[in-house]
Parts: sequence; C-alpha cells; structure tokens
Amino acid sequence: MNERIRIILTLLLKKPEIKMAELSKELNLTRRQINYAINQFNEELELMGLPKIERTYVGDFNVPLEVLKLLASDDIGKQHDNWNFIDNSLSESERVSLIIVFIINHTEYVSLNHLTDVINVSKNTVMEDMKKVGWLTSKYDLSLDYNRDQGYQIKGNEHRLLQLLSDLVRQNKILKDELYKELLAPQVTDKEILYLINSMEQMLHLSYSDDSLDYLQSVLRFVLQRNKSLKNNDRVFFEGDINKHPEYKFLKVLLQEGDWKVSQSYTKWIALLFLSSNIFERNTTQDYESDEELKNLIQEMVNKFQLQTLINIDNRDVFERRILSHLRPACFRIKYNLSLGTYSLNNMKQGSNHAILNELMKELILPIENWLEKAFPYDELELLSYYFGFQLTSPIGADQQKPRGVVVCTNGVIVSKLMRENLKKLFPEIHFLSAFSVRDFYKFGQDFDVVFTTTPLNSSATQLIIEPIMTYKEQINLRYRVLSELGINDVDNSADELLKIIKTHSQIKEETQLKEELAYYLLSKKQDSPLENFKTLPSLTQYLKPNFIKIIEYELTWEDAVRLASQPLLDHQIINESFINDSIMQIKEADYTGYLGTKTCIPHTTVENGVLRDGVSLLISKKPIVFPNNHLMNFIIPLSFYDLTKHLRAVNQIADISNDLDLLETLLKATDEKTAYQIIRHNT
Repeated sequence: MNERIRIILTLLLKKPEIKMAELSKELNLTRRQINYAINQFNEELELMGLPKIERTYVGDFNVPLEVLKLLASDDIGKQHDNWNFIDNSLSESERVSLIIVFIINHTEYVSLNHLTDVINVSKNTVMEDMKKVGWLTSKYDLSLDYNRDQGYQIKGNEHRLLQLLSDLVRQNKILKDELYKELLAPQVTDKEILYLINSMEQMLHLSYSDDSLDYLQSVLRFVLQRNKSLKNNDRVFFEGDINKHPEYKFLKVLLQEGDWKVSQSYTKWIALLFLSSNIFERNTTQDYESDEELKNLIQEMVNKFQLQTLINIDNRDVFERRILSHLRPACFRIKYNLSLGTYSLNNMKQGSNHAILNELMKELILPIENWLEKAFPYDELELLSYYFGFQLTSPIGADQQKPRGVVVCTNGVIVSKLMRENLKKLFPEIHFLSAFSVRDFYKFGQDFDVVFTTTPLNSSATQLIIEPIMTYKEQINLRYRVLSELGINDVDNSADELLKIIKTHSQIKEETQLKEELAYYLLSKKQDSPLENFKTLPSLTQYLKPNFIKIIEYELTWEDAVRLASQPLLDHQIINESFINDSIMQIKEADYTGYLGTKTCIPHTTVENGVLRDGVSLLISKKPIVFPNNHLMNFIIPLSFYDLTKHLRAVNQIADISNDLDLLETLLKATDEKTAYQIIRHNT
C-alpha cells in the first residue's frame, strides 16, 4: 500500500461522508489522482478476493468492513489516545504548536510514532515539523533532545520552557479550542480552572478581559497539567520578585484549598500569568502597596501629557486608575519576556490622531522603560496608545464587555457540550465560559451574567430555562428574547418601522402578534445571523447510513437493545466496546436523562470512552422496550460524535423526529430498513 492511498484512506475513515470535491481540496490532489489511487488499490483488493471501495449514489465513499479490517492490520486504523482523528488540515504552525505542548505536558520521551498519531500525518511530515520545533525551542534557549530508542524530549530551564508554553497559547487560537485542551491536559478540568479564575477575580475585585479569560482558561490547564506530570516539581527556577503582589498571596491560599501540590516556583509562575493578563474593569479603589511606584510613574506620564498637549484631563484620578489597569499587566509581560499574543489592533479606530498619540507615547513611556530596564515592544506601545486615547475620548463606562454566560444541563456530557456549542453560535454577543452539571454549577458557579439551564436553579443569576435541543424556530425565538432582554438588539426598531408602513396600507387585527412575526423574520434573515451557518451543517443522513438501521419485532432486554443498536457503529469501527459499556453504565444511573421525547433513547458518551469517528445508528423496535424507571422506548439512537461543533443540525433533527408522534408512528409501520431510511431522509 503506497503512501498516497494511505493518506486518502485515513481521511475516508475519519470523514466517511466526505465528497470528492472536499477530498480533493483537503489533500491538494486532483480528482484524477484520487480516482487513480483508489482504482489501483481496488485492483489489489480484487486479487485478494476482497470487495472494492465504491462511490455511493449520494457521492460519498463506501469502505467495506473487510477493507477496514485489512487497514487495521496494516496499522492505518490503529488507535492512539483519540489523537489520530485530529484534523489533518492543520497548518504547519498549528502542528508545531501542538507538538511542543504535547511534548511539554508529557515529561517522559515521546516517540515519533506517537507524534505521528497525535497530528495524524505521515512520519515524513512530522520529521519536517520537528525541524521547526527544534528551531523554535532554540529561540528560548531550550534543546530538542532525540533518543533513537525513546524519542523526543524538550530540555532546559523550566522558566524558559513555561515561557515558551505561555507564548504559544497567547499566539495560537487552536490551543484555546476545547477539544485540544481536553486532549493536551486530560488530568485538569475546565471547571477547576474556571473556579480558580473566578475566585481570583472575586478576591482581587476585578474582571479580566474576554481575551485574557480565554487565555487563562487554556494556559492554566497546560501549566497545571505539566505540574502534575513532573515527578520532581520542587525545583527552584523562578527568581522574579512577585511575592509582594496580591495575586501571589491570594493564589497561595487558593492552590492549597484545591490540594494542587504546586511548588513555590510554579505558584509564582501561575501568579505571573494572572499579573500579565489584561483587566477589563477594577471594582475597587483600594491601592496596593506593591503598585505605588508604578502609580507615581503614571502620574508623571499624565503630567507630561497635559503639559505637551495643553489638554486638561477630567476625572484624572479615575483616568489614572484605568491606565494602571492596562499598563500594569503590560509591564509584567515586558519584564518577564512574555508575548502580547493575538490581541488585534485591526478593528481599533486608528486615524491621524492615533498616529500622533503613538509618537507622543514613545516619549511619555521613557520613565517606565527606565524603571523596567527594558524597552516597550512596538505591539505593546501600540496597544497602550490606543487605550490611552480611548480613555481620553470615551466617557467613563463607555467600554463594554460581553455578558458572561454558562450552560447547565441535566442530560449528560455530550448533550451539555452540544448545548454550549449551539448557544455559542446562536449568541456571539455572549462570552460562554463552560457547560456545567447542576452539582458542578453549585460547586463552582459564581459571577455569571446569564445562565442557560434545562432545570430551575437556586441562583440569583439571570436564568433562561430552555430545552436541551431546540428546533430552528425555537432558536429564533430564544435569540430574539435574550437579545431584547440584554438590550443589544436592533430588530425591534426595524419591526416598528415596518409595522408603521403596513398600518398605513392595511388594517391590522393582531398588532402584537404581527410585530413578533416581523421581528422573528428580520432576525432569521439577517445576513450576519449566526443561525444562517446552522443550515449549512451536515444533515442527520450524513451520519446515519441505510445499513446502520435495524428493525425488530421481538422482545429483548434494554441492555441487549443498546448493544444491538450500537452494533453497526462497532462493525464499522466508529466506536469500540468501551462506548457500549459506558452507555449502559450511564443508563443504569438513577438520574439518567438521555431520552428525547417519550419513545427515544440516545446512548452516547465522550471521546475518551470509545468514540472513534462520527456516526449515528438506529434501532426501531415494534414492541416497546422497558428501560430503567419504566421508560418505554421504541427507538434507540446511539450517537458517536467526535467534533461537537459539526453535529448541531443533525442532533436538532433527531430531536424534531423524537417529538413528532405522527412521524414516529410512520417509522414504526415501516416494513424494512430502506423504507425507514427514506422516511427519515424525506423529513430532514
């Protein structure tokens, strides 16, 4: 089997629904090259007496089970820690970043084969990437050590290693992705990190900016993961003087409470991550003795600014406090050589006045540069100039931060994550922090502006009780309601204007109802509406194949029914036995809520418990199957979803089917699997 067909088949295994055009684009191969490679491989299969790979009538590829087994024996289908299904369309810089963080968090040597599985590319590609890894690590005075028997390890001063890790997180959005965070830091949860950040915000009486919040949620997970992985983490490597700052003092208490077993040097480093993160708002006028010198330098800066520009700053005390909030983290970044990261100035208003202020700032910043004994880099100076100008021209409180939201769901891990991803698409105006169970919400929950929940909560936060999976119309209604309540929607004004025009030419019986319908219509047709992208996501039939459906008329236990329903996914190596076992264990729990409507059960679990690829199967039982707590189920739909961001439309369609009693009756009357599939295809 040559390398080209290996690459093609690997992608076909990962994306069985892929069409020729997408396959050609992802692999940078022509249709002719792909067809030639598949035809060559089919000739080999024919000689071995095995069925061929064929195109289906809908344009995707059918890889027979016998071929899958052959690929498994030829190592192409081997599984390693869920990593081999990472998107192989990653850029070179993204691959290099993932490799470095992976090696850093695995303190033992990492083999080339393991890295090949991690990035899901050929050994040659990984070996080329390792040259970039070696070059980048050398810039931080680190060495990429290679041992033929054991593999790769990054060696050097721990301070410089953590500096590299922190810079990579600031500079690469991919390291803030939930999937990669879970895979790179499996022993540290998002909820623990969020609790740590929220506790620091409360103790310091401040709120971090949205960008800093995303950064902290990722970098803290990776740093604490490395701390857990180190056999000897008592090494002293941080020599900076930050003990006097409140961040360090508060953090020592919080880390002891959480029983993290973090060394003093690691505690200092984590405190530095907080110290160098941008603050959106400080909710106290309390002065810290550790900031006194910087405050005096800011006063000197403002004095010089007023003298040179003849501009008198109103509310000077408030102005200086706000500049301190922006300048303080910049000073820590510069002092300890941390990058600014992906903060973009492209969307900031930068006219001629900004250019003048930027030149003036080069002179005003000199006393602070002398104090730090380091010069301000261009990007830091540019950002400071913007903030300085913004505070001058904007009224106090004009700067706005996105409301912070969380999701609370009683329907299990997969559904709660799907809810979060769905709501993130539905509300780009809200900064979603995490998805919680009810128990975790009460344990970690605090300081959220809005909570989307499937059950009422004992909380003072604004609560929106919603269904875990909503129809398109329900999502439109929710978006209109939430944005209206938050006062960040202009649809009402447009609806009023249209209503005036309609009233001049016709009589209206139900004015309120008409206005609502107009508002819903305008919201759904807005060109920038996040719901438009929802329609382009894969449909249910992209994952549910005709041969993944079974119809039975005999009685069986619910455990056997779950196994039978999952068998097509198991046969096609979409799941493994762990998926079935974990799903059955979940259903046995007293508070299991993986049901949709009154007749449908959706067994599902997480990537680490047996999800290998994307797929959905369906068991239709003519006779109701008795599940725990006397739930009578006729439809069992195992869900195997690897990338939750792609499957929102499919899951919504499952929800619609599960709540349509007439459609369910039609499916129960289907005499064969082909008819059932056609009914589902017609209704999705």
